[in-house]
Amino acid sequence: MTSAQIAEVGIASGCEGGLERCICPRVTICATDTLSIILLALARCSAFFDYPLYMMMFLSKCHNINDVCRRTVLREWIDFGDMHKVHRLFGIIVGIETMFHSFFHMLRWGLNADIDLLWKTTTGISGLAAFMITPLICWPMVVPAIKERLAFEVRKGLHYLSIVWAITLLFHSKSRIYYLIGIPALMYLVDYLFGYFGRNSLIENAFFERYGEN
Repeated sequence: MTSAQIAEVGIASGCEGGLERCICPRVTICATDTLSIILLALARCSAFFDYPLYMMMFLSKCHNINDVCRRTVLREWIDFGDMHKVHRLFGIIVGIETMFHSFFHMLRWGLNADIDLLWKTTTGISGLAAFMITPLICWPMVVPAIKERLAFEVRKGLHYLSIVWAITLLFHSKSRIYYLIGIPALMYLVDYLFGYFGRNSLIENAFFERYGEN
C-alpha cells in the first residue's frame, strides 16, 4: 500500500522512514516502517507455516477415520497405524512456533506503542489466550521434568484444552482460518463422538480369571 492509500484507511498517516510502500490493512497488522515490516513478516510466516500442522494435529487423532484409511490403498504411502508420531512431532513444532509468532507480534506492538492492542482487540485477546494455553497443552507431554511430576490423567486433561485453543484461533484472524482450523477440529469432534457412542460395547457380565501360580 502507498502512503496515500494508508492515509485513506485512517489507521496511520502513511509510510515512515522514506518508504514508498508499507503494510496497514487493519490496525493489528499495521507496519509502516522497515523494522515493523520485518517483525510482521516473521510473525505471519510462522503462522502460515503452521496452518498445515494445525490441521494435521486434529486429523492425526481421528482414530476412526484413520482406521478406515488403513484399509485402503493409501496405506501404501501413509502409515495410518502410527499417526501419533505425526501428532507429537507437529505438536512440538507448533508449540515452539506459537511462541515465536506471539513474540514478534508483541515486540512490534510494544516498539510502536500499540501494546494495548493485546487486550483491546479480538485478535490480541484471542492470541494472548492461545499463547497462554499452548504451554499447558504441549509441555506436560514432551518435557521430561514435567511428565515425571504430573500424573497421566492430569496431562491428558490439560491436553483437551486444545479444543479451547482451536476456538480461540477461530476468532484470531479474518482469513481462511475458519476453514483451516474449524473443519479439522469439527472432524475430530465428530470422529470422537462416533467412537465414544458408536464403537463402545456394554458387557453385562464379565468374568476375569488370573493365570499363573500367584
